[in-house]
Amino acid sequence: MRFLVDESRHSAFVVGLREAGRDVRYAAETDRRATDDDLTALAIAEDRLIITADYDFGELAVRRRQPIPGVVLLAPSEAAIADQVARLVSIVSNWGNALKGVLTIVESRRVRIRPLSPN
Repeated sequence: MRFLVDESRHSAFVVGLREAGRDVRYAAETDRRATDDDLTALAIAEDRLIITADYDFGELAVRRRQPIPGVVLLAPSEAAIADQVARLVSIVSNWGNALKGVLTIVESRRVRIRPLSPN
């Protein structure tokens, strides 16, 4: 499974996922100032799940029915960044392919999943 981490996320998420052996493209490294539409097109073209804190990607995936492979939306959290990274790595490791085709919202106390409708 491949990921595209939005600029809205700290680089620690990229490091954590890469250390866990994941293929990660980080928008802050390769696609600075790209629009949400540009990143969506990239995610579709490269079959990457988007990891973001930007609720607009949920809008693109659900309401506008963009064929995004999946979105992991990390809601604001009071937890230390290291704890947030560990939680994301754990979710990716434990849930694997179940993250494809869904909007996954990671909140401080729960994880919500909403299927993405095909076009």
